[in-house]
Amino acid sequence: MRLSVMIQPPPDPPQPDPPSPVMPPPRFVEPWNENRLIDSLRQAAQLMKPDDILTLAAVAYYRAQRGSVLRPGDEELGNALADLAVTGRIAYGKLQSAPVNDATLIAKTNTALIADGEAQPLPASVIGAVRLALDRAYGVAWALRGPVSQRVALRSELGWIAVSAEDDTPHRPVNVPTLPFEQHEISVTAASNLPGAPSVTLNTRFYIASAVEDTAPAPDPPDSRALPPDPTPHVPDGHEVILFLHGDCSSADEAAAIIPQLHMAGLAIGKKYSIISVDLPNNGYAQTFPHKDVAPSSDTSWPGGLGSHTPLQTPILDFTENFVVAFVNALDQITPIKNRFAGVIGGSLGGNLGLRLGRRVFTESAWLNAIVSWSAASVWAPMINDVLKSVAPGRCMAAADDPEKLSSRADHFNAVYDKKLDDALLPWTQPDTWYWKDWPFRATHILASRIGRREIYNTNFRQWHWRLSAEQLIFSHVDKVDREDSNSKFRYELNTVLQLLSAAQDDNYRGANIFDATRDLANRMVVTPGRSLFLANTGHSIHVERPQFLASKMVDFFTTAAMDPLFQVTCIHKQDGRIRRVGGTNLTTGESFNITEAECILSIGRGNEFFVMGADGSRASVYVVAGQSSIYLSTQRDSSVEDNLSSLPEC
Repeated sequence: MRLSVMIQPPPDPPQPDPPSPVMPPPRFVEPWNENRLIDSLRQAAQLMKPDDILTLAAVAYYRAQRGSVLRPGDEELGNALADLAVTGRIAYGKLQSAPVNDATLIAKTNTALIADGEAQPLPASVIGAVRLALDRAYGVAWALRGPVSQRVALRSELGWIAVSAEDDTPHRPVNVPTLPFEQHEISVTAASNLPGAPSVTLNTRFYIASAVEDTAPAPDPPDSRALPPDPTPHVPDGHEVILFLHGDCSSADEAAAIIPQLHMAGLAIGKKYSIISVDLPNNGYAQTFPHKDVAPSSDTSWPGGLGSHTPLQTPILDFTENFVVAFVNALDQITPIKNRFAGVIGGSLGGNLGLRLGRRVFTESAWLNAIVSWSAASVWAPMINDVLKSVAPGRCMAAADDPEKLSSRADHFNAVYDKKLDDALLPWTQPDTWYWKDWPFRATHILASRIGRREIYNTNFRQWHWRLSAEQLIFSHVDKVDREDSNSKFRYELNTVLQLLSAAQDDNYRGANIFDATRDLANRMVVTPGRSLFLANTGHSIHVERPQFLASKMVDFFTTAAMDPLFQVTCIHKQDGRIRRVGGTNLTTGESFNITEAECILSIGRGNEFFVMGADGSRASVYVVAGQSSIYLSTQRDSSVEDNLSSLPEC
């Protein structure tokens, strides 16, 4: 891998504040409990039967229309109840299978009103109430899942929309911003790597964001009771595919800042990109499920100290990686994408997955021709080797197995957003580590994250987060493949896919030390083709803080990195005490070389990289020194006395 010096990136153009979410009326939520819906609305959501929920909505509208028994706010209550018939994944699926019409709902509403003490419901009022309930429900469905060209206008008319992820998880963003591209749904089946592991099938949401969209007329919202048709996923002709993998507890919408910059950087050199961004399991608006469906908690295991032979197993991480491959396979059956991949990109969890994917067997994943990982998790040295750090995975696993309680929601948000990681050793909160401390949009993005997480929080989401966190802590890319075998290779030695590895200077908090760890990993990945990139005055979320700069580097990487020559110098020839020739291997082509000192100096001047590898795995770049009377080659030694040019054997 070609090493990079620290870069001070030019400032990106000013970014607007993220679009504002739609905030709920205080009467329908518990503000002290992260805006959880009130019990009466949650009970309606728990029905998960659209006809029953819409009956409750029609009754509320009926009460609001009857002037003699007017109950203030009943119309707003009717709206909220009608929303719950279509915002939950299960309820919406049932409505797709069996649409509710006026006649059916009129009969059910009459029965409900009589049971509620209304001796003779007024027919005209019942009909009007039913019409309001169905108009609202189908209107919300079109605003959330209708054609992208219509969604903004339809959504702006509806105000706050009720959703209760703890009772029926949402299938689309409801009160938070979405990307201006079509959203799709796909079924994916994956399993962990454990012997006999069960397969889990889930439906998930994804975007296809194409630089040049195929223009097709969008269907108008119908007058009849019909849900919007699901669009067919399609990558336009002439587009290359980039797969975006988001971070933990995030969603496909995390790609919002980088997508337009990738489009523009590609078009500038005549390339059209379609960026596919998918909700990973138990994240975003994917179908949720218990983490134990993948593997029992006991299957997440690691050595507990000196002499311990407990295997290191990460079934949730394995499952997530396998899910990515299964998603590509499933989508390729609908719209062919494998034969036009530009690359896979992602940060944090997405960056970790990218590094893991770089070790896949080629016959399984021939489409994996380039990977970009920034601010990747698990680049750190094995935390289980450190007495203090090894405590953290155990705490995360305990949280993963903690059953849902009345206080769980508030406790989770306090732990993630408000509580310092450790008052003495790690005196900062999780969000403090997400962005560069001087980034002007830091506070607004942290608030937006909190509001977005309120919309998708449920037990499965919470427990999955903590178990995945535990496994990312115990896993390390600089660990041995088999910790019991001293001859086993380090994991990074198996990375063969073209790789761009990046980190930022302000992402170096004690404990993870992602910046330092990434530089060390890049220094070790001598047999992996590609480049590394290190940024000053930037934090963990490089793609959000520096989208224009990062997009330009990624597009350049996709189009030119495969041609980067990387030379490992393994021998020298001296004459009169001075190096006259250098020899070794061109790692890009696999060919050997033996060139003069002058030829090497000229090649370095053209931007090619030469390095010397020490016996202890350290690496030193060969550089040119301009002395008073001559120009010569030298190395900047790292940790080994053996990785300098002069110590190499004679060619």
